[in-house]
Amino acid sequence: MLHKTNLFICWFLMILFIFMPEITHQGAQLGIEVFLKRLLPYLLPYLVVSQWLLYELYKKNKWQSHVGNSIKIYTIGAFGGFPTGAATISTLAQSSMISKRHASHLLGICHAPSPMFVVGVVGSQFLLSVNTGILILIILHSINLIFLVFLHMFIPMPTLPKNDQVAKSVSSPLSEGIHQASSILLLVATTVVFFTTISTVIRESMTFILDEIPNQVTVIIYSFFEMTAGLEIAHQLFQMESLFPLLAVSILSFNGLSIHMQIFVLAKSAQLSLKPYVMYRLFHFLLFVGSCFLFL
Repeated sequence: MLHKTNLFICWFLMILFIFMPEITHQGAQLGIEVFLKRLLPYLLPYLVVSQWLLYELYKKNKWQSHVGNSIKIYTIGAFGGFPTGAATISTLAQSSMISKRHASHLLGICHAPSPMFVVGVVGSQFLLSVNTGILILIILHSINLIFLVFLHMFIPMPTLPKNDQVAKSVSSPLSEGIHQASSILLLVATTVVFFTTISTVIRESMTFILDEIPNQVTVIIYSFFEMTAGLEIAHQLFQMESLFPLLAVSILSFNGLSIHMQIFVLAKSAQLSLKPYVMYRLFHFLLFVGSCFLFL
């Protein structure tokens, strides 16, 4: 059933792209602009440094306990942003340096946009307030840290396996970090452009059929597929509305299919269960949006 569904989606998109080449080109251009303007300047520096730090820790073999591992992974993910945490978790799980059960839970907890994206893009550019960006960042990580405490207090973990092979194989942490960062950036760029293109084509198709669609529907379409494009469109259409800050944090918390697909790909490479990820993200969305409604 899943195979047939995927085949239908592929053929459906193929037909849309063939018969709407100008709209497809327009959507791809928008995706590239969003990636180059909003994501790359904020993501690249932190991604390289966080991956460099990861391989430095490999070299020194500093992965010793469940709590210690969680703190290190959370810190790397918090500073590196999407999908650094998932990439780190996937790498460690594949190397048997953390258990797969532990890794599956961490996927949903060590999951956050980079601080520069929240403060610099969402706060400074979209909401026109650095202080608001900082407040959003504090709320976001406070919820994630509560989940992290819950994980270690109430969910037993299997004995941590010992593995020295990765520590011995890393000769140049900086070069390994740059290589890993380039792979992640390629994944991010591809998904952003692809899902923004799909959003544009679907939106224009609906406009052709229905003549006109509400701005709210346009924002929902872009936000469902790609977070940054959703924020960009929401900013263009609703920046003067009083509820725009709540709309922005809702889009930020939902993340969009683009980011979730990045996580799914990384999790699948390490054969990790996605059930904890879905559960944590659902609860995080409800708590985060509710908290922002009270404090913003």
